[in-house]
Amino acid sequence: MKTPVRFTLAEPTLILGVGISGSGKSTMLKPLAEMLSDAVFIEKDLVNDIFLRTYDRTGPREDMLRYAEYHRVPRDNPKNTYYRDHVLFQSYAFMLEYAKQLLSMGKHPILEGNYIKEIRWGYIEQVLRPQLEGANYKLKLLLTHSPADIIRQRLIARAAERDRIKLSNDEEWKKLIAEQPPIPPEIEKYPHIKVDTTGPLTEQRLFDVIAFLAS
Repeated sequence: MKTPVRFTLAEPTLILGVGISGSGKSTMLKPLAEMLSDAVFIEKDLVNDIFLRTYDRTGPREDMLRYAEYHRVPRDNPKNTYYRDHVLFQSYAFMLEYAKQLLSMGKHPILEGNYIKEIRWGYIEQVLRPQLEGANYKLKLLLTHSPADIIRQRLIARAAERDRIKLSNDEEWKKLIAEQPPIPPEIEKYPHIKVDTTGPLTEQRLFDVIAFLAS
């Protein structure tokens, strides 16, 4: 798909990319970020990857290789709680603080996370809005979704380590979908657009999203 002409928004806008793993968030949001002037795309998986790195601190301070050589802690190993204890909440907090700084500069941060269970449990009211108090911004949610069986096949095909537990058996998968339905009913409380990613991304879908963001 050829990326259409760039567009602008009249005021700073915080765009939350919402959707279960494998729902097509990156496929939707990356072209959108390229089209939107003053957009900054922030991907939670990238932030997680950085925070999961551990570095050798035993060498001399002037050894610059210490900055380049690292070990990555497994994210979803039940025997290792490093991700839960030191990365999960820090990632979301970093993205929101960075978004606040960008909004103050008139930018449009696009936060690509999952956010489904967080939204269902009150994240926007209890965390996002209080943390962004005093900021001048509009909030827009972009939900990408597909049927659960299609999402499951996508996760199997990409074979990422972070998906291993949820794909390990039917019970784990059913538990995931119960907690994180592809279209959470709570999203109706917020300004949002639903984007069906079952088929390929089209220019018309992008134009629909642009019209929503500009409204």
